[in-house]
Amino acid sequence: MARNAKAKTHFLESTDLKAVIDPPKPAQESWGTKVIATIGPACRDVETLAKMLKAGMACARVDLTGGSLQYHQGSLRNLATAVKQEKKLCAVMLDTTGRELLIRRKFTLNDQGWPQHEDPTEVQTGQELVLNADPNADISDPSQLAVTYSGFADMCQPGDQLFIGRYLVNGADQSSLYLEVKEVSPPLVTCVAQNDAVLDGLLTLIHQDRADEYGRMSNTQASMPVLTESDISAIKAISKEFEIDFIALSCTCSGADIVSLRDFLNDLELDAAKIVAKVENRQGLDNFSGIVAAADAIILSRGNLGLDVPSEKMALVQKVAIDSCNQIGRPVSITRVMDTMVSAPRCTRAEATDVANAVLDGVDGILLGAETLRGSYPVQTIQTVLSICRSAEEVFDSRQHFENLMSFAMVEDEDELMEHPTGQSPQAVSEMDQGLGVPARLDTAAAAAAAVAERDSKPSSRDNSMRGGVLRTISDRSTSEGLPPLGPGAASPRGNRRSSFEEPDTPRSGAGDRVASMPKPPSFGSIPKTMSTQSMAMGRPGSAPARGIPRLTKQEAMASTAVRAAAKLRAGLIIVYASSGRTASLIAKYRPSIPILTLVVPQLTSNTLSWTMTGRSLARQCLIIRGLSPMLAAPMQGRTDAMLSQAVAVAVQRGLVEPHQHVVCVESVKEVLTLKVVAVDALGRGMRRGGEGSHHQGAAPNFRNDTNTRMMPTFSGELPAHVLANGHSEGLNKPGALNTLTQRASERQDSFPYTAKVW
Repeated sequence: MARNAKAKTHFLESTDLKAVIDPPKPAQESWGTKVIATIGPACRDVETLAKMLKAGMACARVDLTGGSLQYHQGSLRNLATAVKQEKKLCAVMLDTTGRELLIRRKFTLNDQGWPQHEDPTEVQTGQELVLNADPNADISDPSQLAVTYSGFADMCQPGDQLFIGRYLVNGADQSSLYLEVKEVSPPLVTCVAQNDAVLDGLLTLIHQDRADEYGRMSNTQASMPVLTESDISAIKAISKEFEIDFIALSCTCSGADIVSLRDFLNDLELDAAKIVAKVENRQGLDNFSGIVAAADAIILSRGNLGLDVPSEKMALVQKVAIDSCNQIGRPVSITRVMDTMVSAPRCTRAEATDVANAVLDGVDGILLGAETLRGSYPVQTIQTVLSICRSAEEVFDSRQHFENLMSFAMVEDEDELMEHPTGQSPQAVSEMDQGLGVPARLDTAAAAAAAVAERDSKPSSRDNSMRGGVLRTISDRSTSEGLPPLGPGAASPRGNRRSSFEEPDTPRSGAGDRVASMPKPPSFGSIPKTMSTQSMAMGRPGSAPARGIPRLTKQEAMASTAVRAAAKLRAGLIIVYASSGRTASLIAKYRPSIPILTLVVPQLTSNTLSWTMTGRSLARQCLIIRGLSPMLAAPMQGRTDAMLSQAVAVAVQRGLVEPHQHVVCVESVKEVLTLKVVAVDALGRGMRRGGEGSHHQGAAPNFRNDTNTRMMPTFSGELPAHVLANGHSEGLNKPGALNTLTQRASERQDSFPYTAKVW
């Protein structure tokens, strides 16, 4: 295992157990780790949804695998009513069926439209069971089980391991059945039961990946469609009535799946919807680098992963995956944390420890599935999860997390230049770059053009069809591939935009140094180096930065500076103006111990035919990122000091900051990121004005927003990005440097609206 894949040890500053068990300070708002809850029969009514919002639900997940379209539309209408009633933001996530394998069974719909399955099927150990992949199979035949995917038999070989269980079960209850394939005769697959089970409800089928003699996975599931026909029709219908914030892609196998889904969403004019990749199998883990590079957020579906990954490796897989996402600021959530609370009002100690360890590892959110879908205690489950998260956040070592990220950002030697954030070898990085459609480590533009020409001359395995109305992606793809190469025409989301299934454009006339165009980068976190337009322009796509130069962009440098300044000044809040969400997510990447108020100012835009309000969706999308507390400002209002003062006052009301505390503000002034420090007035009604308050011994000076305030000499002028990186540059980043500067200001009775430009 690579060096930076080693596990971090959690050291606590205090070992006083009496103090540890003291209840945490009650919080008015859950700004730390977020909770995503699945809407289902147990919580679909307006009253329960309102209680869940009040308890801290940040995002509502609608699972298209179960329930009719009309059922989900009714659930979203109830959610909209609850949101208006509670006056709280709540994101909406559509979770697709995608490549999930299901067992077709007889069912009836209740008065609300939820399916009720008929008599359960009992299976005994050693009993032979036949799985039929024929679409016309008789589902009433008790001697066989009908599978939803017609190509299932082609995926199987004698000796393969299968799992059948109730949807969203934990794999250890009575409805879990383990099978071994005995014989394959398409469309029939004969299996032998490995245990006793009672199959009831909506049944899911999992085919565990097999490896060849060289350890390469079979990649059988990648040949299945990315979206089913029901997924496509549901997304089209729901998007006409509701604003969709996230689309969760089930069983994501590679970055190519994300690109295919993005093309589909762009065709529906759902450009604002973010894509969440659900990693559920070995193929997703093998291609994790490409998936993280392409997706806006990640969900580790631990229920399915636990069946496809050896038990002794599951904890390490979770830690490495979370750390990989943390290093580039990609939001990551985990599932299956409170299975006991489906039927009990209290979780087990193992579940509580599991949630706390995930928070200490750096997870952004917790996704609740069966716990709220059909559980008896949906509201209590949310409260329990958030209380555990708050307790873990109190001892989270933000400073060490910051230093870890900064040490990764600074390149020290050639070996480190070639190491990937996930701790992979240079060979793995090269494979990732090629999977992204970018030649790895090319020194000249001519070499880049030659590599692209060689790639384009190879036969394509891409499918440019919509078979049966089902969206499909590239088939027969090796496990090391990530994003497919796209032609230059793919840059435009409308009009003559080329499909990701088409061949790349031929070189333009006189463009011998053409390099591959790249997919649209994710909205949250860092832009992968392999997708950097700057590296493409230099003719060295995918190449690492020069020795001694930070991997930080200007935006990331300012984000790290804001977090460091807030820590040095003991600030109580960070405020960031958000237009795309990237700066806010980069600040949250460093996990400051204080909330980050994300101020979104909606704007009216026109396409000459109609007016559209933009910004609301971004505010909701920030709800899945740990540390962010989004707030919508008044539309059409400029980014003035009055708005900032009002935001501070609202933050005081919401319990995010207290009077006399300092607030670090990040905003863009004339397309230049600036950082400003203000203070809350004594009454908590806004920013402190000149002459208000007094200095307390040992505290940082009062920062005022006076127009005639003098600038602290050390911070005046423009600072290069490597100085703003904080942690390895001279001056600001020496131990106690910023404290010394603020003490000088206190002695001179200076105050300043700290503004640092990035060039």
